[in-house]
Amino acid sequence: MTIAAYVLMGLGVGFVFVGSLGMLRFRDVYSRLQASGVSDNGGLGLILIGLILHSGWDRHDITLLLLLLLMLITNPIVTHSVARSAFVQRHREEGER
Repeated sequence: MTIAAYVLMGLGVGFVFVGSLGMLRFRDVYSRLQASGVSDNGGLGLILIGLILHSGWDRHDITLLLLLLLMLITNPIVTHSVARSAFVQRHREEGER
């Protein structure tokens, strides 16, 4: 079981790393939100599931599952709020004025 846990955690770290690169490389606020939102949900979800598999099922895994649930609920809400704020304020790319 630990090999699968390490694979899931490694994939999760890879997702977060690629999302971080996307945040640095993309110029548009909407592209940055896409890169961060997908990588956060996918990457941190895989890391938390890998941690659950690594430790085996015990009473502390309920906390990890609640953290995963909280992340899956709040991340889309925050991403939508930032995108709506950028849209309402008519945020444009730096070169477009």
